[in-house]
Amino acid sequence: MQHETPNTAPGAAPTSATAALEAHDIHKSLPLGRERIDILKGINLRIEHGEFVAIVGPSGSGKSTLLGIIAGLDNPTSGQVLVDGVDITHMSEAKLANVRNQKIGMVFQAFNLIPTLTAQENVEIPLYVGQHRGSPSARSTELLTLVGLAHRLGNRPTQLSGGEQQRVAVARALATNPAIVIMDEPTGNLDQKNSENVLQMIRDLRAATGTTFVIATHDPNVARAADRSIRIVDGLVANS
Repeated sequence: MQHETPNTAPGAAPTSATAALEAHDIHKSLPLGRERIDILKGINLRIEHGEFVAIVGPSGSGKSTLLGIIAGLDNPTSGQVLVDGVDITHMSEAKLANVRNQKIGMVFQAFNLIPTLTAQENVEIPLYVGQHRGSPSARSTELLTLVGLAHRLGNRPTQLSGGEQQRVAVARALATNPAIVIMDEPTGNLDQKNSENVLQMIRDLRAATGTTFVIATHDPNVARAADRSIRIVDGLVANS
């Protein structure tokens, strides 16, 4: 069994009893005919509050599977996942949906913005689920201003560039003030200039809000920008 050894990064909160994210001995296997294929083979990791961590690895390494499990979108075959101290591993779907809304922000590679809604309305969506203090309109305006889109509140996704859509998606992920924001290949659909802008935005948001960012990526520039990288190889955390 391999274990990723955490180190507190500049800008991250000091190590405490409750981490932003913990994974303990995560296994995942899927049936293939009469056999089972082992995708994850005992993943252990701990990510502190306020860290910016890249999860890297070749295609087929299990990186995307791990991302789905720590985001609460998939269940491990065995093992335990804790988000901000809450064990999400065996929750009912109703409770898990509430935890995802409260504690996990997710940014997908395709952005997944609703095309008929404005940027402001897209950011407001998570705030109408569960109980959140304050005005959704005020919160969405605050976040869109934070990501540099105060002038785009009323624009729909088709009126925004790829980089601007990415910023709306990040603002939406931050809407509920989650413990952790998980991003899947955030620079995958962007050119170099917009990729650099997104990375700078993530660093700025982490500094401004203290949010934990966990990013799955093939992009070496993203990995270099992170506080540290967790490399997944053949379903295990690779030793540094």
